[in-house]
Order: sequence, then C-alpha cells, then structure tokens
Amino acid sequence: MKFDRNTIIGLLLMLGLVIGFSWFNTPSPEELAERQKQDSLAQVQAAAPQLPASAPAAAIIPAESFASDSARNAALDNRFGIFGAAAMGQEKDIVVENNKIKVTFSTKGGMIKGVTLMDGYKRYKDQQPIDLWVDSLSKMKLTMNLAGKGKYSSDYFFFTPSANSIDAKSAAQDLVMRLATNDPAKFLELTYHFEPNSYSVPVKVNVVGIGNELQLGADNMRFQWLAVGHANEKGISAERSKCSVYFRENEEDRDYLSESGDDVARTEKSINWVAFKQDYFTAAIISGTNFKADGELAVQVMKDSVTTKRYYADLALPLTGVSASTDMEFYFGPNDYNYLSEVKAEEFDNIIDYGWSIIGVINKYVVRPLFWFFSSYITSFGLIILIVTIIIKMVLFPITWKNFLSSAKMRVLKPEIDEINKKYEKAENPVEKQQAIMALYRQTGVNPFAGCIPVLLQMPILYAMFRFFPAEIVLRGQSFLWADDLAAYDSIFSWTQNIPVLSSIYGNHISGFTLLMAASTFVYTKMSMSAQPTVQQPGMPNMKVMMNLFTVMMLFFFNNMPSGLSMYYFTANMISIGQMFVIKNYIIDEGAIRAKIEENKKKPKKKSSFAERLEQIQKDQQKKLSDRKGK
Repeated sequence: MKFDRNTIIGLLLMLGLVIGFSWFNTPSPEELAERQKQDSLAQVQAAAPQLPASAPAAAIIPAESFASDSARNAALDNRFGIFGAAAMGQEKDIVVENNKIKVTFSTKGGMIKGVTLMDGYKRYKDQQPIDLWVDSLSKMKLTMNLAGKGKYSSDYFFFTPSANSIDAKSAAQDLVMRLATNDPAKFLELTYHFEPNSYSVPVKVNVVGIGNELQLGADNMRFQWLAVGHANEKGISAERSKCSVYFRENEEDRDYLSESGDDVARTEKSINWVAFKQDYFTAAIISGTNFKADGELAVQVMKDSVTTKRYYADLALPLTGVSASTDMEFYFGPNDYNYLSEVKAEEFDNIIDYGWSIIGVINKYVVRPLFWFFSSYITSFGLIILIVTIIIKMVLFPITWKNFLSSAKMRVLKPEIDEINKKYEKAENPVEKQQAIMALYRQTGVNPFAGCIPVLLQMPILYAMFRFFPAEIVLRGQSFLWADDLAAYDSIFSWTQNIPVLSSIYGNHISGFTLLMAASTFVYTKMSMSAQPTVQQPGMPNMKVMMNLFTVMMLFFFNNMPSGLSMYYFTANMISIGQMFVIKNYIIDEGAIRAKIEENKKKPKKKSSFAERLEQIQKDQQKKLSDRKGK
C-alpha cells in the first residue's frame, strides 16, 4: 500500500481530531479528585470477599443475653464443646517489634493481623512505612473441625497472650498465644519467635491432648490467609504486573500464578512454601515438614487506585494424633537476595525473578555483586550504573571488536556485492545471485555470519540487564538527575488528561531517559547499518525500515520501564557509538583488509562439506524449478 501526501495529511488530521476530542472531554482536575474520593478504601473493603469456605467471624455474645453465668456457660459449651470458655472475651492487639518489623497480633484468633517494615522502606506516594497488606481487608486464621460441633475458625475464640507487648530489639523474645479449653491439660498453642535483626518469624503450632476433639485423624487443620496488597511504588500498573502468588511444590521448581490477571490453582503435591509477592516486598509462609497436598492458591487483580492484588492461600497442616506439633516460619520483608537466601527453604530466593537459566546466573553472581560492591563506596546509584555499564562494555569489547572487523570486511566487499546484485537484477532465478555471492565469500575468505556470532554472544548480557533492573530492590528510591526513583519510570513532562489508547499503551508522561535511549539507538543503528551491503531479497522486509520502526516502538515499550534500565541502555549505546567511531576511523585499516582479501583470492579454496551440500541443494531446487517451467 502506498501513501501519497494528501492521504498522510488526511490521516494526521483525523488523528488530531480524535486527540483533540479526547482532550476537551477529559474531566477537570476537580472532577478527577471527586472520582478518586468515590474510589475510596471503604469501597474496596465493602467489595472484598471473605475467605472461601469459612464461616464469618463470630460476634461477641453479650453477658446480659443469659439469665445467669451458668446458663451462659452451658450454652457456649453446647455450641463450642471444650472451647466454650474461650468463646467469650475482649479483643486486644498485641504488638511485637524488633529492628526490622512491627507485627500486630489479635487475641481474637491468635494470628497475625498486620506487619509494618521498620527499617527505612517507604511507600512512594506518602512516604509512610511499608505495610505488607491492608489490615482491614485481610485475614489470617486456622480452621478446624470440632467433633460433633462442625467447622470453626480460630477467630471464633479468644487466645491468651504471654505478654501485652514485646520489645525484641536487643534480645530474642517469644510470644505465646494459647487457646485454652475446659481442661487445663488440653490446649492449642502458637509460639512465635522473634530475633532482633530478622524478617523471619518462626512459629510452632502445638496441639496438646485435643487431637480427637479436632478429628485430626479424619480431617485436617488448615491455615487460611487472605491478604490485599498496598500500592507501594510509583506506577501501580507496573507494580501490579510483578505481583502474584509464588510457591514451590515438593520436588518441583518454583512456580507462580499469573501476574497479568486473575488465577487459581489446586496443588497436587505437598507444598514447601507460599509467598505473596508484592513487587519489591514479600509476605510468605514456609513449612518445616511441608504442607499437605490439596492446597488452594489464588490471586485477583484489584481495580482501585490504592491496592494491587488480592492473594489467597488455603493449606493443610501436617498434624495427626492426640497431641501433635508442626513448625512453620513467616517471612515479612524485602525481596533482597541477601535476606531471601538466608531462609532455609529451597528456591526461596527465586521469588526474585532475575531470569531463567544463564540469565539468572549472570544477574545473581555477576551484575548484582557489582552493584552491591560499588554501593559500599559510592552513594549515587546513577554513577554506579555508569561504572557497571563501562565494565560490562570493557568485558564485551573482544566480542565487539570481532563484530566491527567482520563489518569492515563486508564494507570492503560491498562494491563487488553491488556488482553481483546489478548483474543478476533481472534474473528469473534468485538462487543464481545467491550462489554468486556465496562464491565471492568463499573466494575471499570472508564469513558473512561472523558478525552475527558476536551479537548472539552479547544477547544474554543485554537480556540479563533487562531482567535485573525491574527486579533489584537496591535501586528502589534512588534518585539521579531528574529521575526520583531509578526502579520506576522517570518523567520530564506529564499530564492528567486521559487520552484513549495512548494513555493505556504509553502512559500520561514522557520519560527523559527513554527518549535519550531511543535517540542513541537510532544513531547507533544508522552508523552500524550504513556500511553494510544491501542484499535485498524479493518479498523480504527492508531491514533499515524495520530497525527504524523498532526504535519508535522502544519509545512506547520503555516509557513505563525503570529509568535505571533506560539509562543503562543509553549509556551502553553511547559507549558503542564511541567505540565504533574510534575503531572505524583510527584502528581498522581497510586498505590492509583489502590487501588480505586480494591475497586470499589467489589461494585455491576447497569447499567445505557443508558448502557442497548447500550448493547441491540449491542446484536440485533450480532443476526442479526448470522442470516445472518445461512442463
């Protein structure tokens, strides 16, 4: 399809009308503010579902509902059996704090109610400490089957705490939450252990003498956890795309539910651990002896502007017998490889998605250590990115040199290749032209694929960096030049109007580092392709056009990516441009290359077995084509 000038002008005018109409019909800032008020946390809470397959929390039964204490006790015993006495009480919050986290427990259920990180991590929007989930929308509890009474969850009952608050900043401390029964020798006990400088909270679930009442031989006590994640980062869309439920089944690799939409899974094997990954932070539960099979995991995308996703886990505890216990461990902290690797759970550090296979190895054991090493001496992570980029380009220079040398050889051969293209311009069979070009390569000793190999060898590094920057928490909140967070997009210009299509694929801002990266990519591409011989096959796309289109697409694709990533690619491009200029103008001697090629032409060349087979295949194809035309 060809476009003349009038057609292009018409298309631009229509596009301008669409954008103008959208602009003038966009709500004003006051109208947007009113809509955001309506999209409040209260609405989110009203829409949040309760934990699946569980009863709602029991209301406190007022004492005045009974004529006497004995009547009340009899009614509670009839409904809750041995836990009747624990069904009456007053809910209290118990706060335990160490140097890393503040954990709030509720005596109503004996479980964790909320977790706040206390070591300097802040939400981008309001610079408040990170809460790992929205307390009012989330729930953690145990469910159990009381013999003859039915299924109840732990939040029907009041636990007795060992302390009203605990300070574990200087020494290890335990919090014991006990669910008592009518028999002092029988109880359910949860013991939480806190170390002064740890994000991990080991917990022992201890069933003493009540296994029969809980029917542990026929039914499972289950751990159920519903959590709704806070929006902590600069761009909620990008943040949501990296939030999900991660888990590991026994003897399997780390797995995860969909990061792009709602998802649910029923596990077929026992489960080692389950993690609610919130971009740069994680809340996880690990079993010392594995949760039983037949667990349920789910994730759901939230639609408001203050929360990311709703996470859910339903896990069967490995408890059997009259008295039994099991060890678990919570992890509440950042997705920092140093901390995750300390957790004694296989593949737990793979919650950070550094990339598969060789990509992950490069990021874990090469790129990441470089960043952390320089961060001990340099406070500016922008400068660290520059230094790391220079180091990577120096390591890759031998490969780059091979690529430039191959390009120089192809540039020297370009006049002869152009002559072949001209000679066979009207040839009916394009195979003849291809054979002539291949014969020239063989005669001169030039390998046309030599430039491709260095590019392929560099690809793991290029892709490793693409995976590193969105995953590495060390860049979070670090500023450089106009970028206020190298782990999020930068913005040199933004707007509040919602432009259909454009806002969804591009965003409501312009990233400065993305513009620089795209411009440098265009210059580098133009320089690298200008000297390449044009061997345009019929029906094949023009590579220069394709590369220019790719540069334009980068403006859209990278606009919402971390500014540190765009800065790295921009810096790498500028170094490559400088290398290309110096090597081409001051190092490579094309005259010497021409002399070497002319010398190679005088030497007899023996065809390789591969070349002979390739030539025979081309001859067979040409013969078949001639036979068809003869018929």
